[in-house]
Amino acid sequence: MKKRILIACSMQMDLIRYVIKKYEMDIPVIWMDRRLHNDVENLHCMIQKQINENQDAEEILLSYGLCGNAVLGLYSAETKLILPAFDDCICQMLYREREGIISNCGIPEKGCYYLTREWTTDRESIVSQCEQIYRQYGKEDGKQMIHQIYHGYHSLVILETGAYDIEKIKDYAKKAAEYTGLRVKTQIGSCKIMEKLLQGNYDETIYIFQKRDKVYFPTGLRS
Repeated sequence: MKKRILIACSMQMDLIRYVIKKYEMDIPVIWMDRRLHNDVENLHCMIQKQINENQDAEEILLSYGLCGNAVLGLYSAETKLILPAFDDCICQMLYREREGIISNCGIPEKGCYYLTREWTTDRESIVSQCEQIYRQYGKEDGKQMIHQIYHGYHSLVILETGAYDIEKIKDYAKKAAEYTGLRVKTQIGSCKIMEKLLQGNYDETIYIFQKRDKVYFPTGLRS
């Protein structure tokens, strides 16, 4: 059996652990801090560092999509690099198949702010941000600032993938809605892309780069 490792964003931890447990997989995971996304160049460098340090694998899997171009130019000298053909993790979770027919290609709805359990616990989450604004600027000025930040959104969307308990997310979303004025709704999501990646069921939704080939995303990216 091929030796495979996964380099993954910690914001996908619930999803990845769910899939690994469901299929009783034995695959090492290197968790990367979500905050690396705040500096795309640094994120690129840190992923490349992990790739370089794990050249004894035969396949290195990345949970990342394009992620603000952070993965572009990554390469592995002695292994394959394999990653989802999607813009980001939300797009991956929006992808659904029904009876072999693609019913949602991973396209987010404009004006929707998607929520997973990890996003509700992040230090830069909506509620944490709004609470900080209230503390710093007071309720009246704070409301105006929050409106400016979120006026381009109309909904908070809880993604129901089966990887976590959405009841706790509903409580969080209700509180976030009180701050932002956005309506809350739930949408069925999917673990399908992560299942394909971790099981090695590679198709057109997964990109495979041979050793020494630099990662690029051709036109037709699922965003």
